Amino acid sequence: MSLEILRTLAAAMTIIAAAMVAANWNARITVCGFSLFIAASIAWIADGIIEPKNSLIIQNAVLLVINVLGVWRWLPRAGNEAAASRPRPARRGRVASGLLPVGDSPARKRGFSRFS
Repeated sequence: MSLEILRTLAAAMTIIAAAMVAANWNARITVCGFSLFIAASIAWIADGIIEPKNSLIIQNAVLLVINVLGVWRWLPRAGNEAAASRPRPARRGRVASGLLPVGDSPARKRGFSRFS
């Protein structure tokens, strides 16, 4: 792989990741942004190893740790958002004397009960 291609990919990944994290649309996109930051940091570290640049290696090693912490912090939120967006099965009410389920009666849905 050419060094120019590596640098171009690393720069593009960094820009896209920054946009995803800054947009803060939802936790899943933020986690994807941090994951892309991790890939970009690895690419920049590879660039620093190919052409010995200690400052680039150190900077992106620190950013790599920060981005791993970002994924660790946001990943539970992404799971919670995904669980909250799933459709829940309909609740079944208790059956009163074999007639209608108590929780699903039309009168109960309108706010009426036999004790009001």
